[in-house]
Amino acid sequence: MKKIVEFLGGISLGGLSLFLFISYTVGAIYWIWMSIQLGSFFMFFLGIAGPVVFFTGPVGAYSLFFGIPDWVYNFFT
Repeated sequence: MKKIVEFLGGISLGGLSLFLFISYTVGAIYWIWMSIQLGSFFMFFLGIAGPVVFFTGPVGAYSLFFGIPDWVYNFFT
């Protein structure tokens, strides 16, 4: 019984990790897509700039699920 619980715990942790990785990757791509749609070169540049991508991925994922926040419109347009 203990092995089954450990196995299911590993699946749920692995599933959560996979979900976070996929949503982060899709969010980063969606950030690039938003920058093209808004016509903001600076937003596009931030989407491909090294360490800043750690910030743009989660914001892009949030935007994909809940809509683009107002501060993104105000800052980049």
